[in-house]
Amino acid sequence: MSDIGMTTYSGEFEITAWDAEPYSEPGSTGELSRVRAAKVFEGEISGNSTAELLMAGNDVGAGYVASEQFVGTIGERSGSMTVQHWGVAEGSDAASSGHIIPGSGTEGLRGISGKAVYSQDPDGQHRLELRVSFPDDVS
Repeated sequence: MSDIGMTTYSGEFEITAWDAEPYSEPGSTGELSRVRAAKVFEGEISGNSTAELLMAGNDVGAGYVASEQFVGTIGERSGSMTVQHWGVAEGSDAASSGHIIPGSGTEGLRGISGKAVYSQDPDGQHRLELRVSFPDDVS
């Protein structure tokens, strides 16, 4: 996926629900859990989402993979879409990235494609940056 012809949108979000179900596997060296999370977004990205995460963590680091259903507005367009994303943290170093699932956009978000970057500021504020394009965008 090329960033040529992409438009960037950003927003802040708050995690409003976090329902974790721990599980462990024989021989694992950390905590494993399934999480259902809910978020509220504000800014150029506004709306709500629910996400299902598989998480792993230990004393050194942590990681997750997630599928997230977003319903709301991106720029001037409204609809829903699904984002699949992942993240890894080791100490204070963290990386997170994802992609919008092709064909998942509805209504005004129909045809959306692109990348998602989730981050957290040192003060704890969560952010999402989307680099997206639509089929009718002109490069």
